[in-house]
Amino acid sequence: MRCKARNKSGGSCGAPAVNGSAHCVMHSGRAAELGSKGGRRRAIFSPDKLKPLSAPKTAADVRDLLAQSMVELRAGELDPRIATSICSLAAEFLKTLELCTIEEVIEPLERERLRAGKD
Repeated sequence: MRCKARNKSGGSCGAPAVNGSAHCVMHSGRAAELGSKGGRRRAIFSPDKLKPLSAPKTAADVRDLLAQSMVELRAGELDPRIATSICSLAAEFLKTLELCTIEEVIEPLERERLRAGKD
């Protein structure tokens, strides 16, 4: 069944009617309600409710940040897009931390090897 309402140019709407109604979603009066639901879903995230955390310095700090983010995400306090960003940043941080740790171990060994080669 087609919508019985008229569009702005005077022609028939032509959209499918909502079950039990002679009008489509847009002409049944539910358009504003449905639009506000979509708007709430896309609302700009506000970090006011988030627990403050200091910048991670170790893998354990990243673990704690990810755990807290999971809790806040499940509670609906953290936007999924923000959680995705946190995960990406955490992965890059851990890679960098690993490289820094390797450098801290290898550099002294290299210096020692060079000194031993001069003797």
